[in-house]
Amino acid sequence: MSGQGPYFGQKNWFSMWHPERLPSAIKRYSDETLRITGVIDAHLKKNNSEYLVGNKITYADLMFIVYYKIFPTFIAPEVDLDMFPYYTAWMNRMVARPAVAKVDEAWELERVAALGRKQVK
Repeated sequence: MSGQGPYFGQKNWFSMWHPERLPSAIKRYSDETLRITGVIDAHLKKNNSEYLVGNKITYADLMFIVYYKIFPTFIAPEVDLDMFPYYTAWMNRMVARPAVAKVDEAWELERVAALGRKQVK
């Protein structure tokens, strides 16, 4: 797999929740989120495939959706994901699937609620 979970999670932690501001940690994990997203983008481009493992969706693809959904809000709001066109197209294909869209709807309700709780703090 990738370092997505650990690095994206650390970016979120140091950007939003850590009790003291640590610019070096935020930069390190920001750089890693860009690197990992770039690696996926390059992989999809190089292999000319719709999904990570050929043209069939697998769990390897689906596990990335959660971080994609929180990327612009919690992980890296400063990053324009359009700079990764293959990554963005891959994600758009997945979130357009009916089963994913159903979960996405529930996720969006929770995301909005979480943002409201964060603003209250």
